[in-house]
Amino acid sequence: IASPAMTGAAWSGVTVAVAVCVAVAPYLAGLTVTVPDRDNARWFALHRADRRRLTWTLVVAVALATLAGLAAGLSALLPAYICLVLCTAPLTVIDIEYHRLPNRLVYPAAVGAALLLALAAAVRHDWPDYLRGVEAALAVYAVLFALVLMSPASFGWGDVGLGAVLAGYLGMRGWSEVYYGIVAGFVLGAAVSVVLLSTRRASMKSAIAFGPMLVLGALAVLAFTRGSALVQ
Repeated sequence: IASPAMTGAAWSGVTVAVAVCVAVAPYLAGLTVTVPDRDNARWFALHRADRRRLTWTLVVAVALATLAGLAAGLSALLPAYICLVLCTAPLTVIDIEYHRLPNRLVYPAAVGAALLLALAAAVRHDWPDYLRGVEAALAVYAVLFALVLMSPASFGWGDVGLGAVLAGYLGMRGWSEVYYGIVAGFVLGAAVSVVLLSTRRASMKSAIAFGPMLVLGALAVLAFTRGSALVQ
């Protein structure tokens, strides 16, 4: 049950997260062009994207920022969640377009998570939760690593890294959230695959972007389960 105070904190978090993402959306849209270009050594430089790409990147960023704000509220966790969105919003667009999750963004997401979640743990005196997050990241990395070895056509190394990053956030909440957050990604991926197959927009041999499903599933669990700023 969400109390009025917690609801206010949740929507304040949403406001801050969305405002940051709207402000940097042009830069994020540019990253969806430069990051996939392996020959671009200055992929991090500002690149002007066309209006369509900017619009789609903005929509994705705002949607993810809303979930992140609901999950963290106005707490010490909010900077870490905003960092996650800033990395995963362009990754989502890139994965849908290129079926790739470049390390150029996965690695910054991992470093940002490690540092900013540690900062939140220091402020909140939540070091046991932080340790659980590290353990969850390692555990999920191992599981997804094994899945890639067993079925390299279905999963990529980018999925492994991104899944581990998301598990770090989920693990700070609890082990059940790790389970449900990762499983939610697989369920969403299966649902999207069924829809695409039934509408003949994909075949059994078509590649389906799995990264966006992992991100959406994890953030949805973090936003709408007990312990978030929305649910108390």
